[in-house]
Amino acid sequence: MTESPAVAIVGAGMAGLAAAHYLAINHIDFEIYEALEKPGGRVATKHVDGLTLDQGFQIVLEDYPELRRLTAVSELPLNRLYPGVYLHETGDPLLLSDPRRIPGTKRQTLRTLSTLLRMPDWRSAGRYLNTTQPTIKDLGALLPQPLQDTVFAPLFRGVTADPELTGPADFARFILKRLLNGYASLPTGGMAQLPAIVAERLSSHIHYLHRAVSVATGQLTLEDGSSVQADWIILAVAPPALEALLGLHLPPMRSIGYIHALSRRRLFGVPAVLLTSLGSPIYTVAPVSDISASYVNHDPERHLITASCDPTATPDELRTALALAVNCEPENLEFIELGVVKDALPRSTRTVAEIGQRVLLAGDYLVSPSMNGAIESGRKAAERVIRTTKRSAKELTIDG
Repeated sequence: MTESPAVAIVGAGMAGLAAAHYLAINHIDFEIYEALEKPGGRVATKHVDGLTLDQGFQIVLEDYPELRRLTAVSELPLNRLYPGVYLHETGDPLLLSDPRRIPGTKRQTLRTLSTLLRMPDWRSAGRYLNTTQPTIKDLGALLPQPLQDTVFAPLFRGVTADPELTGPADFARFILKRLLNGYASLPTGGMAQLPAIVAERLSSHIHYLHRAVSVATGQLTLEDGSSVQADWIILAVAPPALEALLGLHLPPMRSIGYIHALSRRRLFGVPAVLLTSLGSPIYTVAPVSDISASYVNHDPERHLITASCDPTATPDELRTALALAVNCEPENLEFIELGVVKDALPRSTRTVAEIGQRVLLAGDYLVSPSMNGAIESGRKAAERVIRTTKRSAKELTIDG
């Protein structure tokens, strides 16, 4: 197979799909080459024995600006989480609600906060989100210690898979604003439904099971020995795959563990995420079947929970810690899957997105460790191509 698209995109994850989307609406020819048999990359879902199991605990933040640009969020089949979180304490977890969105919860929210600290001046929240601390840990240090330990640090430990919270504070501010301004949701058919919807519009240009093995200026070589000639190449793959393609040395990625488990009873009063204590190998717990009953095929006797966790913890440690977090006996939890998403999140971000003549990079590691970051990087790669192509076309018109 020898093809000659204007742009060859390697990878059909969210970054590659975003790049293709913006090229398509600007009428620039492209083809996508994906090593797997379906789109999405790390945004993956499988269906086992009537259960919908995402690859780790992932959610859609409806207020992600790049997601809203890429697709109409209102058209996605989403089920919203309760706007609040459970905080792990001895006995039953405490529920901290957003009283702006849940009428009648202001008093209950104040009672929850009163167990943690003297009520802070919430009128200063806007100033807090606009401070200039360099790291997430530094940003959290501005809060009263109990609020750091029970809300802020557990939240961002789960988001970043970094217990030390060494990432940039700007990312934490961005996530906090998205949570305050919008809702967190799960797609009815699992997280893979999101890339599948985007890929469906581009399906005639996606080549699945086509693994790229080498890259040179203007040429992509595939595993079957065929080559692709292209004016531009966008490498929308994770750093480990990028290292194999180009021999680059990139900062190591963080891995994160996850658990899918069934409970014999409903464990949560409302479909909100549980933030665990900092000493636990369990980071967060979500009652996914309470959020979306489709995850258990609408079976009222099955209660599916998904936890993010320390990837180095043993199964026995995780079973004990999960039972403690949700306040039930270990024998009442049936582990369906215990896994690790390797190279799930970048430890740091890069600023260089062009590594050679018309060879561009795209991926969340360039912007921020989030779906929004992946989509933004794909858009920026496409815009680089679009600007150059339109400028060249204008020059040709003038010369002609």
